[in-house]
Amino acid sequence: MRAAVAVVTIVALLAFPPSLGAFLPGIAGPAAASSPSGPSPSSPHLFPSPGAEFAGARRSVLLAEVFYFAYRDNEYVVLENVGSDSLDLAGWRLSDLEGTVVFPENSTLVAGARAVVTRNATSYREDTLDEPEFAYGPGSERRMLVTHAILQFNNEGDEVLLLDPNGTVIDVFVYGGSPYGGAGWFGTPARTVSRGERAVRMETDGRLLDSDTAADWDSLRAYGLGQSAIPFAPMVAQGGATAFLSPDDSLEILDGLIDRARLRIWASLYTLTNPYLSTSLQAAAARAVDVRVLLEGQPVGGIDPREWTTVLNLEAAGGSVRFLADDRANGTFARYRFLHAKYAVIDGAVTVLGSENWGEHGFPLESRGGNRGWNVAIEDQHFAGYFESLFLVDYDPRRRDSLPMSSFTPILAENNDTASNTTRPFAIESVRIDGPLRVTPVIAPDHTLRENAVFGLLRSATRTLDIEAFRIARTWGDLPNPYLEAVIDAARRGVQVRVLLDGTWYNTEDTDPTDNDDAVAYLAMIAERESLPLEAKLGSAAAHYVTKFHNKGVLVDGERVFVSSLNWNRNAATRNREVGVILESAALVEPFRLAFEHDWRDDVTAPLANAGPDLVAHVGTSVVLSAAASFDDVAIVSYEWSVGRNGRTVFGRVVEVMLHEAGVVEVLLTVRDGSGNEGLDTAVITVLAAGPRISLANPFALPMATLLAVNLAFIWAYFRRRRATGKGLSDEDEMEPRG
Repeated sequence: MRAAVAVVTIVALLAFPPSLGAFLPGIAGPAAASSPSGPSPSSPHLFPSPGAEFAGARRSVLLAEVFYFAYRDNEYVVLENVGSDSLDLAGWRLSDLEGTVVFPENSTLVAGARAVVTRNATSYREDTLDEPEFAYGPGSERRMLVTHAILQFNNEGDEVLLLDPNGTVIDVFVYGGSPYGGAGWFGTPARTVSRGERAVRMETDGRLLDSDTAADWDSLRAYGLGQSAIPFAPMVAQGGATAFLSPDDSLEILDGLIDRARLRIWASLYTLTNPYLSTSLQAAAARAVDVRVLLEGQPVGGIDPREWTTVLNLEAAGGSVRFLADDRANGTFARYRFLHAKYAVIDGAVTVLGSENWGEHGFPLESRGGNRGWNVAIEDQHFAGYFESLFLVDYDPRRRDSLPMSSFTPILAENNDTASNTTRPFAIESVRIDGPLRVTPVIAPDHTLRENAVFGLLRSATRTLDIEAFRIARTWGDLPNPYLEAVIDAARRGVQVRVLLDGTWYNTEDTDPTDNDDAVAYLAMIAERESLPLEAKLGSAAAHYVTKFHNKGVLVDGERVFVSSLNWNRNAATRNREVGVILESAALVEPFRLAFEHDWRDDVTAPLANAGPDLVAHVGTSVVLSAAASFDDVAIVSYEWSVGRNGRTVFGRVVEVMLHEAGVVEVLLTVRDGSGNEGLDTAVITVLAAGPRISLANPFALPMATLLAVNLAFIWAYFRRRRATGKGLSDEDEMEPRG
C-alpha cells in the first residue's frame, strides 16, 4: 500500500514546478555545488508511472547523444532542437532520477542547433577539441544548477530524462539494466556501449529517429569519443589515376612517388617495415620535404623492431612521427580500435591508397613474392585535399591519443612480414588513365554503414559481382554480416557472384566459427538451397605464388571497383580507421579484373609442352608426332598441332601427318590444362624429295644424292639455329588462323 502511495506521490510531484519537487530526490531541490567525481550509484526504483503526462508528438527538443561510460569525469548529454523555432531552455531539467541539473536563465537553443551539457568542461574540451555550451562541474562554461545530487550515470544501466519546467517528460533514453518503465520509453532498454564510446541517436534523411524505443539508439556502429565526422563527398577527379597490384610492380610505383616528392608526404599507416620505402622517406625528409607519418601504436602482436628503427632514423632525418594509441595512465583511449589505414598524400596532388601495409609483403622487390593486394594512385588536388584534411584530423598534436615518439613507449615484437624467397613467374601490368574520373572516398567508420557507400556499390551490380578479401566474418557477433547479406541479395537478383577468400591457416581455424571457411560454407549452403548464381571458395596463396590474399576489393559489372583497407568484420567497419575509394572506369578496372581472374583459377601453372625430336621424312610418307613427353601438375586436356606455314591444325596427343612438298616444315604444339593455362613447343620436320633411285651403274647418281642431302642438312641446321636462338616465324611466315 505504501509503495502505491509513493508512486502516486512521485507522479504528482513531477507535474509541479521545480520549487515543489524538493520532496523527490534527484528531481528538484535547492541548487548545490557540483559533487566531486566518483562512481555512479545504482538507480533506485523511483520513476514516473506509465500514465504520466508525456509530450509525445509535440516535442521540439530531443536527446541526440549520451556519453555515460566515460574514463574521465566528462560525461555529457547532447540536445538538439528539432523544431522550427528557437527555444529558451531555462528551467528545463536533465535527470537520471537520482541527480538533476537545471538549465539557467536565457538558455536559448535555436532551431536545428545542438547544445552539449557536460560534467567537466575542461576534460570535454581536451578529449573532443570542442566547446560545450553548459557544464555542471569544473569549467568556465555556463553553469547548470544542481539539485539535491549531481547528475552521474551508471555505466551498466540508467535512464536520462529531459523534462520541461512543468515536469513534463519530453524525451527519455534508457539503456542497459535500467528498470525504467515510465513515460517516454517503450520496450527493452538500449544496449550498453563499451568504455569510451558514445550512445548516439540514429538519423534518417538528416532527422533523428523518434520511436521512443531502443531502435532509435541501437546502431551497428560504435562511436568513440572524439571521432571525426568526415563529410561523404563523391567527386570527379580531373587528373589521371594509376591502378597497380601487389606484389607485381607495387614497390616500383610507390617508391617512385616518394622519390619525386618535393613539398610534403603525409602518410597514415598501420605499419611501416619496408626498408626501401623507409630509406626513401628518410631521403625525402633529408631534402627538406615535410614528411609526417601517423602509425598505429598498438598493432596486433606489437611494433616490429624494424619499424621502431625506421621511425628513429626518420625523425633524425627531419621527419615527424606520431602514434595513435591509448594512454590509459592519463585517462586516454584511442579514438579508433586500430588505425588500419594505408594511404599517403604527396605534394598535395597525388593520393596513393590500397589494401597493403608498407612492409615487404605488401611492396616486395621486383619479381619477388608478396601479398596479393590492390592499390591506386589518384592525381587530383581536390581529392588530395580531402585526404590531407582527414590526415590532419587524425594526426592533430592536440589530440591526447596522438602521441609523439618522446611520449610513446612501444611494445616491441618481431613479425613475419619479411622478404619472400619465392619468385613470380608472371606479373600483371599497371594501368594509368587520364581524367576525368568519378571517385567516391569511403572512410571508416564515418561512411561504411551508409546506404550509398559500400552498400550502394554492392546493390548497384546488375551483371557481375566479384569480391576478393583477406577476411570476411560469417557474422558480426550475434548479428548477420550486412555486407555478406548484400552479396547474397545480389545473387538473388540474378547477378553472377564470385567470392574469393584467403585460405591461410589463421583465417580457417576450426576454433573460430565465423572466419573465412565458415563464410564460404555459409555462402555455398545458401547458393545450393536457393539455386543462386553464387560461388565462393578459399584461395591457395602458394599455388598463385603470393604470400596471402590480403586484398579487400570489390569489382562490379567490370566498370566499378572498390580499393580499400577494409576487412569485412564488425571492428573494421564500425571501430577502425580505414580508407577506401570507389572508382568508376572500365579501363582502370581492367588490371584488377585480370588479377581476380588469375587468382580465381585453382591452377595457374602452365603445362610443359614437348613436341618431340626433330624428324626427317620423304614426300608422300606419313610422320608420327607425339606429345607424350609433355607434362602438367594437374592434367593436360588439349593437344593442338599447327603444321607448316599454312597452319594446318590437328588435335591429339599422338597424331599422324603426311607432307607433300620437300623442304623444312615447322610444327607448333600447344597444350592446355583445365584452367586454360597454355604451354608451347616446336619441332622441325625436314622433308626430302622422293627423287630417282640410286644405282651404282649410274656414276652420277651417288654424288647427286649426296649433294641433295648436304643441302637439306644445311637448311635443317638453319632452322635449328633459329629455334635455338628463340627466333620465331616472321610476319610473312605466320600461319593462317585456324577455323
